[in-house]
Amino acid sequence: MQCTCACKAPGCDGPSDPSFSGAVASTVGAVDVKAQPARGRLATFAVVLCAGAAVTYVAFSSGSALLGVLSLITVALALSLALYVRPGTAESAAVEQFSAVVLLALPGAMVVYFAFSAGGFFPDAHAFMALVLLVVLVLRTTLVDDPFAGFGPRLAIAAGALALLTLWTLASGLWSDAPARALIEANRSLVYLLALVLVGSLARTPERLNWSLRLTTAAIVGVVVAALVTRVLPDVFPTDPGLLNDRLSYPLTYWNTLGMLGSLAAIFCVHATTSLRQPAPARVAGAAALPAVAATVLFTFSRGAILAGGFALVLYVLLARPRGLLTGLAAAAPPTVVAVMSAYGAELLATETPATAAATEQGHEVAFVIALCCVAAGLLRLVLLPLDVRLRGFRLGAERRQLVIGTAWAVGVALVVSVVLALGIPGRAADQYEAFVDSRPLPASADLRDRLGYASSNGRIEQWEVGLRLFEHARLRGIGAGTFGLRWTEQRPATIVGLVVDDAHSLYVETLAELGLIGFALLLVALGSILAATVPIRRGTQRSLYAALFTGTLAWAVHAGVDWDWEMPALSAWVFGLGGLALAAPVQREPGEQHAPPGRTLRLAVGLAATLAALGPGLLLVSERRLDEGVAAFERGDCGRAIAAAASAQTILDVRPEPYEILGFCQTRRGFHRLAVRALERAVERDPANWEFRYGLALVRAAAGLDPRADARASLRLNPYDPRTLELDAILRERNDWQRLLALRARNERLSVVR
Repeated sequence: MQCTCACKAPGCDGPSDPSFSGAVASTVGAVDVKAQPARGRLATFAVVLCAGAAVTYVAFSSGSALLGVLSLITVALALSLALYVRPGTAESAAVEQFSAVVLLALPGAMVVYFAFSAGGFFPDAHAFMALVLLVVLVLRTTLVDDPFAGFGPRLAIAAGALALLTLWTLASGLWSDAPARALIEANRSLVYLLALVLVGSLARTPERLNWSLRLTTAAIVGVVVAALVTRVLPDVFPTDPGLLNDRLSYPLTYWNTLGMLGSLAAIFCVHATTSLRQPAPARVAGAAALPAVAATVLFTFSRGAILAGGFALVLYVLLARPRGLLTGLAAAAPPTVVAVMSAYGAELLATETPATAAATEQGHEVAFVIALCCVAAGLLRLVLLPLDVRLRGFRLGAERRQLVIGTAWAVGVALVVSVVLALGIPGRAADQYEAFVDSRPLPASADLRDRLGYASSNGRIEQWEVGLRLFEHARLRGIGAGTFGLRWTEQRPATIVGLVVDDAHSLYVETLAELGLIGFALLLVALGSILAATVPIRRGTQRSLYAALFTGTLAWAVHAGVDWDWEMPALSAWVFGLGGLALAAPVQREPGEQHAPPGRTLRLAVGLAATLAALGPGLLLVSERRLDEGVAAFERGDCGRAIAAAASAQTILDVRPEPYEILGFCQTRRGFHRLAVRALERAVERDPANWEFRYGLALVRAAAGLDPRADARASLRLNPYDPRTLELDAILRERNDWQRLLALRARNERLSVVR
């Protein structure tokens, strides 16, 4: 087989081959058709696999998480060596193509996995994904002939900044006195870094970018549609009763994140249906998905997601100027409007009880309308496909093209200005700005649709003010990763004492507060590199592709400034996956030319680095699973199992305070009060600014007959407005029988910190 890429021009993205096989094979050069004998290697593979699986199972079963993680990575390395193929063979080419398929599908696969794992918010989800990505990195480094074909200066800058940000995040635990929080935050950053490096290791071609974006779009649309059916067909697809789902949030568990994911789906679907460089099935599918996507975004009632998505759609049209805009919007826009109007008119689905019998019946009607709209949009787009052929062949001279573009811009601006003035939007905008800045509370209404008419920041302004004050105290290095929520609880204004948050609702403010100027600069370099790589200027025939990537990434970056999108990998992971591919070096090989494969020393170094990097997420994953077991047992009243699970979690990762909290309250229930005090003291040592550990220590001290007042005062100082700390202070001040009362409280205390 011979490589067909002969482009030598700087920045050239290679040839245009719409087939998926062309996309994944575009970096495979000339190969020797003689394959190596495989029987001996397959036998070795089987032996290593069985032995490695047995060792790993025994290690994890015995509670030795460190040995288990090392065994897992060792098995991956051993399998890689057992499967090693000689470069330049047909077998090598097959391995490289399979690797490319996996990496192109990786951003979409991460979206699906994280979406159905509570958005990836909790530590076990991103710890597991980090391990998977590290194993993929080891396998690719060992097996692929040229595993670093996509590495170039641009990718190195972004990856270097993100790697330094991850290390800086981990190091911040040294001065925040909460290393476990820093470890969790660093592990999430590690996932983004690995996604960037892995997908970016592919040499870039337009076909690969197109296919990866299509697969990602399909994954996002699948998640969004799954969310929609739980709202319109709750009797067929019910959700967990414990899920707060008045505003549609399944499966991510947070409505604003789901709304933004739906807005991204809308951007990518508009690109798919209006870009004539997309194959006909993609144009039809993009149009057919838009009504369902738009209805899902509405049911989240997420104002920020709707605004960010609308802004990005307008920007996409202006930057991409797709030739299929006329046919795509003619097919998709009317059905989408009908679907949104039907969803908006379903007043019972916009309440805090959207699954009553009457609401379910209304949901069935809406589901029928949306399904019809999706079918209608797809059929209309199919009917209009022949017109695309004429639009594709339509050409204007340079002078006429400039005249048409200038006229279109002038007419568009004039139309927008006229509409804005006619509707009195400037005056309304001023009022809404006042409402946002003043943080006026949203109106108390049972109808969630009323949210869409108000611009209250819902406490964000106060959070940003606290974050900026924290930045003033530690400008260079910050207060430490993961600690904003602790300081917010201590410093929040009395006007919004009921607002409990862990994150600052702004990636940029929180980074300044927790990681200082150093962390903020590293973040800007990483994100700025991705945005710069996707700018659609001077992209020629690939303008619409890069416009979709740029506007989607920009919309995410803007929305991350007003919400905690960074903490939800389901919404953020694709940015780094596709961003890595956009940053990758292009294919620039002559026919028959081969890259010199990296030597064994470099491959071994990468494998060893991956082994070391896997220790953190591996230990965190096992610790979190044991902790979950302990919490579940504690809530059932089974302190025997709770203590065993907590002791195992503490042995695996001793820097975490939560296992000691479980041990402390279980020992109190069993009457071992001194042991309980010792356990809660260790929890406080590992997270001294956490008011709830101080509160718990005060309770168990009282149960042990010790003076709890110092810890009670500390918990009140760290959370001055919580009813529990206020009541505890009042009991100690006013009640003579406080010891008996607090001992009873300690025996009945719940684990509010852990979950």
